[in-house]
Amino acid sequence: MIKIIIAIYNPETDCIEVSLDDEQIHISFDCQICNTSVRLDEPSDITYLTRLARECPRLYAILASIDGGLQGYVEAMGEFN
Repeated sequence: MIKIIIAIYNPETDCIEVSLDDEQIHISFDCQICNTSVRLDEPSDITYLTRLARECPRLYAILASIDGGLQGYVEAMGEFN
């Protein structure tokens, strides 16, 4: 299993930069592109993803790499609020 070593949000590029397996592999998740795959019930629901990317970039990267992961997160957050 691939292990995330470092995940950092870069506000200049609006990307999550991730280092995997002893920092040998580097990938980047473009938040704007990832967020377009999510259906929002309310336009303000985008704040869930923005906050997740900034405060928990590792979790954002994990959810973005799972089919429907970010969608499930937004739906769950909508249920709580």
